[in-house]
Amino acid sequence: MAGARAASERPRPIGLPLLRADERFVEALAATVAEQVADRLQGEAAEGEGYLNPENAGRYICVSRRRIHELTSAGLLTPDGYDGRTPLFRRRTLDDYVQRAGGAP
Repeated sequence: MAGARAASERPRPIGLPLLRADERFVEALAATVAEQVADRLQGEAAEGEGYLNPENAGRYICVSRRRIHELTSAGLLTPDGYDGRTPLFRRRTLDDYVQRAGGAP
C-alpha cells in the first residue's frame, strides 16, 4: 500500500504525550485491566441475582411501573417476595413472563 507509514513514523498529534512502554509494562497493564473487568463482570452477575422493585422491574422489561402493577393484579406476573407491601421480582421471573407473553423467541 503506497503512502502507508508505520505507527512509529507517523507524526504525533500536538499535545498528546509520548508513552514508551516495554513488554513487561504492557503485560502488567493487560493483567490489571483483565482483573478489573473480571471483578466488574462478577459484581454484575451478583447484582443480577437480587430483587427488583416494580419500577426497576418495569425498566428491566421496558414497561412502566403501572404496567407491572397491572400484570401483578391480573395474576400474570407473580412477585418473588415482598418488602412490606412492595412486591419484589427476580430477573428470571421477569424473563419467564416475557417469554410466556411471546415477547422473546
